[in-house]
Amino acid sequence: MESNGIRLSELKVGAIINTSSGGCDLESEEKVLKTLKDAGIIEPRIWCGGADQMASFFSEAAGQKLEVLVVLGGDGTIRTAAEGCTEEGPYLIPLPGGTLNMFSRALYGDVSWEDALKNTLAAPSTRVLSGGRVADKQFFIAAIVGAPSLWAEARESLREGEIVDAIKKGSVAFQNMFETKVQYLISEKIKGEAEGVALICPLISKEMSDSEQALEAVVIDVESAAEVIGLATGAAFGKWRDDRNIRLTKTKRVTVQSSKDIPAILDGERVNLGRSAEINFVSRAVNLLVPAK
Repeated sequence: MESNGIRLSELKVGAIINTSSGGCDLESEEKVLKTLKDAGIIEPRIWCGGADQMASFFSEAAGQKLEVLVVLGGDGTIRTAAEGCTEEGPYLIPLPGGTLNMFSRALYGDVSWEDALKNTLAAPSTRVLSGGRVADKQFFIAAIVGAPSLWAEARESLREGEIVDAIKKGSVAFQNMFETKVQYLISEKIKGEAEGVALICPLISKEMSDSEQALEAVVIDVESAAEVIGLATGAAFGKWRDDRNIRLTKTKRVTVQSSKDIPAILDGERVNLGRSAEINFVSRAVNLLVPAK
């Protein structure tokens, strides 16, 4: 992390707020605007709306040639923003406006988005973050590949109180879990097939330092429905390594394939990888602004 004497008042700053993320609302726009202006930022551009407006907001923001982009939303919204904040793009300030907020909490700790923004603006430092890439999409927290990713939808339904919907999605996940496995190749010595594979980025890995140049690969294999439930629950809280039915290793590349389309979750967003995919480590994935230590 570097402190480069950044003068935010001299930079072009914008903010995107996703009111559908669950941790912010329309009133957040006024709070963000006031905080930016209090920090001396001149005429910041603000986009505020629901999930259906995010694509147009990001497109408009890209056209503004911003130097700093503040994003208030969930992990999926922040992942989308981070894809555009590479070394050539603007600095990103990702604020916790969702339910899990794994990305933001790993950076700022368990603080409110208001405090995270104020602390960053008061003493901004640059930080380059590593991550992973599959096809044209990047991830910065974790990728869950294979049938276990289907449990994410069931968990979302439970969190929102949709019990019937959760049971339906859970049943589909179980059916896929035991019907089709994923073949994986991590190295010539580490290959095989399993229910799924997870790739954990250094940002949240308990075993790797933030500077380590690798992903932590987690091979998921279970023998019973009861174990699947336990693993899915534990996975939601980052307790992968406590389960005896997983295998962990460090790698820069993983290839996966299956006889059917492979579902995956990238930083909370559901994607389809097709029947084969290569997942790679990216050493310099996104430029961030965080509070100086």
